Amino acid sequence: MSYAVRLSDLQAMNAAERATALEQLSAEARGPLNGNAAVLDSRIRAYEARYEMTSAQLVERLGTGAQRETADIVEWLFWLKVRAKVDG
Repeated sequence: MSYAVRLSDLQAMNAAERATALEQLSAEARGPLNGNAAVLDSRIRAYEARYEMTSAQLVERLGTGAQRETADIVEWLFWLKVRAKVDG
């Protein structure tokens, strides 16, 4: 998180300054997990390289029963869900 404000500073601000500071904090909080989207993409790409398929292919193969669900696959799915929350 790049923008930070101490509570004592926030309390000392006038109403307009406080509103601006709170808007900056909330805008950053709504951002893509504070810049972690690139880290998530990297993790997902590592699984795609390891299994030599895209994430979309994984989901399709799981749906048809062509891919067995292992602990590694479950972790890959977890990161896909986290990434979807960043996008959505």
